[in-house]
Amino acid sequence: MKKAVMLSVATLLAVSTMATQAQDNAAKPAEATAAATTEAAPATDAQAPATDAAAPADAAATDAQPADAAAPAPAKPAEEAPKDSPQVAKLVAAYPKLIARIEPVGKVCFDGEECDIKITALPPAVEGQARAGDVLYQAICSSCHDAGLIGAPKVGDKGAWGPRIGKGKETLYNHAINGFNSMPARGGSPDLSDDEVKNAVDYMIGQSS
Repeated sequence: MKKAVMLSVATLLAVSTMATQAQDNAAKPAEATAAATTEAAPATDAQAPATDAAAPADAAATDAQPADAAAPAPAKPAEEAPKDSPQVAKLVAAYPKLIARIEPVGKVCFDGEECDIKITALPPAVEGQARAGDVLYQAICSSCHDAGLIGAPKVGDKGAWGPRIGKGKETLYNHAINGFNSMPARGGSPDLSDDEVKNAVDYMIGQSS
């Protein structure tokens, strides 16, 4: 009886030992697999910096493309100004005053812009008092008589004024008040009195005698 019990105990111990060894053997491959997985993870992480490092290079290449696209186009050669034909050149040579005759007779100036036109404001009229001839000339008559436009004799040109002065002041007064050739009546200022027109004529005569 004792022998049978001893054999049973021995058998149980042997079976228990074998089961324990089997469990240990089964746990070792699992640990090895986990260790292999853990070692593989850093390799994956190591690939990330490489990807991140490649990103700036791609961005730099992308940024470089607009610079090439925005490169300025080569400048076009300046076009030469058109030259006068031989016929026009001969015409200008034959009539040297032709260009001056066909130039514009006036200029347009806008408020706030620089302009080479001299503008003199005419002071308001005072009842019973004629304005001075020099003031009237600067504000009205000078626009034509300073440059000799549309046939107006230039003030100071004694050769142009001599024959006119020879006709007498009354004739010049009449032409200035009523208009003559291209000159409008009263120099284009209908509010001027007869005495004021005469003052302007007297001033021009005095400057051109």
